[in-house]
Amino acid sequence: MTPLDIKNARAHYNADSHVVYVTYRGLLSAEDSTTVYQWLHDLVLEVGTDHIYGEVFDFRDVQEFLPDNLMDARKKSRGLNLRINVDFPVAMIVKDFYQEEILRGPMQNVPENTRKSIVRSMDEAQQFIAEWHTEQPNQEDDAATLADSQ
Repeated sequence: MTPLDIKNARAHYNADSHVVYVTYRGLLSAEDSTTVYQWLHDLVLEVGTDHIYGEVFDFRDVQEFLPDNLMDARKKSRGLNLRINVDFPVAMIVKDFYQEEILRGPMQNVPENTRKSIVRSMDEAQQFIAEWHTEQPNQEDDAATLADSQ
């Protein structure tokens, strides 16, 4: 899958680790979210959800979430989840409490939703993804197989 590189976002799929990386920056608009979620949809169609071990969204370089962005991102995320069987963890890297609070509501990052987590670093993101897989029924074999293939 061709990486995405637009003004306020970059995204790529690591075929070795099967992890999707999305990095946002600048003034994040609904248009940016729409472009990213379209790319994610195309990625799922190309590789299938069975070949996605997790997603990492890095928001640390975002200067501001424009008003139209958060609700649009939530709609796009929900729409993608309804169209495909999303059964992989999502880590969202933030730089501060302000970003954490902005993302917690619209992106449904609540304790009941163990598939998503807000973290503070790439190491924490990767750790969350690995731990999520070990806690899922029938995921241990998949995680071991994936680790062996790297």
